[in-house]
Amino acid sequence: MILELSLIALMVFGAMLAALWTLRAAFGRWREMFTENARVSMEDMFLFIDPRALFRANVAIFLLLPLLVWLATGVIVFAVLAALAGAIFPRLAWVVMRNRRQRKLVLQLPDALTMMAGSLRAGASLQQALDMVVKETPAPVSQEFSILLREQRLGLALEDSLRGMAQRLKVEDIDLFVSAMSIAKEVGGNLSEILDRLATTLRAKAVMEGKIRALTSQGKLQGLIVGALPIFLAGILYVMEPAAMMPLFTTLYGWGVIAAVFVLLAMGGFFIKKIVTIDV
Repeated sequence: MILELSLIALMVFGAMLAALWTLRAAFGRWREMFTENARVSMEDMFLFIDPRALFRANVAIFLLLPLLVWLATGVIVFAVLAALAGAIFPRLAWVVMRNRRQRKLVLQLPDALTMMAGSLRAGASLQQALDMVVKETPAPVSQEFSILLREQRLGLALEDSLRGMAQRLKVEDIDLFVSAMSIAKEVGGNLSEILDRLATTLRAKAVMEGKIRALTSQGKLQGLIVGALPIFLAGILYVMEPAAMMPLFTTLYGWGVIAAVFVLLAMGGFFIKKIVTIDV
């Protein structure tokens, strides 16, 4: 009997050690992947932040936010939702920052191209025109063109530098600029005139996209309000009548209702996004 109990204890101890080793290995892989992706993402946006500090902040948010929500509400469902929000928040923040930087780059690009065209028309070389753009324009367009200029000074081919710029930014306006530069280098032509026409086209495109954003902003706001309204009402009703709302969070039928609500909200958000998204 004692031998059997000892064997069972050893098996349980070994299983616990294996589980801990697996969790440690998974945590190490997650940390390495997170820090590497954070480092590349931050460098692409010229934000030189220690990725290890970002990882520690992410872990703190992921662990502390659900605990605080659970202590404040006593509802495990809210704690799980807080954990999901803490896990999604870093990625969402990066997407918002990247989109904001891309919109700023798109607005600055026509002026930069006009400046390049004027420099070329005045007799400057391409490197001198790029240097003027770097010195006279604000970030982020000056940052991206500074990379292009440094690669040119290091001897990298223009086509490779432009291709790397397009792959790094993944912006349609930059793709048009790269295509125009590559075609002008291959077949020749007046590069200053090409850049002038491209700048005019991009300005008209930016004006049209601004009008579309203004016209669809009401629909986007309605989608956000409609999506947040059930969650807001559930919170208000829980504060007013916790006994009546508790089965929604503690029973199997309540969990099914919550799952159905989130599925319907996701479907509604998908269709609203399809309606208000207009490609130019």
